[in-house]
Amino acid sequence: MKKEFSFVLDEEHIGKRLDVVLTSLTGINRSNLKNHLTKLLLNGKAVKLSFLKTAVGDKVDLEVEWVEENIEPEDIPLDIVYEDENYIVINKPCGMVVHPAKGNYTGTLVHALWGLDKIRLEKKDTEDLNKLKLRAGIVHRLDKDTSGLIIVARHREAQEYLSKLFREHKIKKIYSAVLKGKLLPFHQTVITQIGRNPHNRKKMAVVERGGKSSHSVFHVVRHVGNYSFVKVRIYTGRTHQIRVHSAHLGCPVLGDPIYARSDNKYPDIQLCLAATKLSFFDKYSNKQLTFKIKPPRFMGQIK
Repeated sequence: MKKEFSFVLDEEHIGKRLDVVLTSLTGINRSNLKNHLTKLLLNGKAVKLSFLKTAVGDKVDLEVEWVEENIEPEDIPLDIVYEDENYIVINKPCGMVVHPAKGNYTGTLVHALWGLDKIRLEKKDTEDLNKLKLRAGIVHRLDKDTSGLIIVARHREAQEYLSKLFREHKIKKIYSAVLKGKLLPFHQTVITQIGRNPHNRKKMAVVERGGKSSHSVFHVVRHVGNYSFVKVRIYTGRTHQIRVHSAHLGCPVLGDPIYARSDNKYPDIQLCLAATKLSFFDKYSNKQLTFKIKPPRFMGQIK
């Protein structure tokens, strides 16, 4: 769904960045403006959100690709690995988007969770209802094409607790992957900065400065032909972190449409990356909770 806005600027808008002005005029926060903006014109000419040199009487036209405000619950089957009164652990399938976004307004994990009618997030007086529904107890995410374990909080206290554990890197996350090429040595630690690829803003890349610190540890389980079966522990959760780091090592994830070339032997294979282990200390039971699943079957058929 697209929304169009037109405004004429007056004195109170002058001297402010354009994204700040548009946030006040549209009610859309700056992050969503950046992520969903499809057109921005100042007096008919394209400009950036960071534009500063506006004048009284300037006309601004913008178009935003926007998520429907009313998120309706959907009856979507989920593979629930574990649930109690505080958490739900789900094995997310490859191809499912976690949050509604441009091009994916239905069929997401958020829609499925509200369809389960098991999430109890009480709205605060200062909280936007749509933001609450978009969150749906989710405290971390997986890429659309990455399958595997994702944990969801069933109530606000559990959500705040899990968020704290993630911030403090106290949730252990292990991924299974198949990489193109023979990764050597068998055990490697990768610590880099990850930021937007300066040549392609739709991709992430290892950058020298201006990115975010990222930390992954690769362990080769075995080599099969010209492929490496690996376990990867991540200590940070950057966008496309494992995919970027494996490509940086010269062995991209098999089936990766962004960071790897099509494989001659398996040209149509799905992304060979899955979150297969999740572990953390649960304050409610006073126990360490650990969840494990097997990688998708197609990953085991690589020869």
